[in-house]
Amino acid sequence: MAQKGSFCDMPPSTILRARVDATRKRRAESVLRKLGVTPAQAINMLYAQIELRKGLPFMVTERENADLLPSDGHYDSVMRRNDE
Repeated sequence: MAQKGSFCDMPPSTILRARVDATRKRRAESVLRKLGVTPAQAINMLYAQIELRKGLPFMVTERENADLLPSDGHYDSVMRRNDE
């Protein structure tokens, strides 16, 4: 029988990989450190909110978020590299 709080008590998990701009990652992780939150905890919080709200926990509009998203050319170059 597993002891309370042991590794065996953890719910099943999976690894999530995502491409993030290096500068954005560094800046965001600096904020998270100040909050005492790991990147994995922040991602789990985001996913929990998406699950609860059945959508993103913030408003997404094309105009306000265009500068946050990589260009279509960026995605094309990533896909080409993956095909090689």
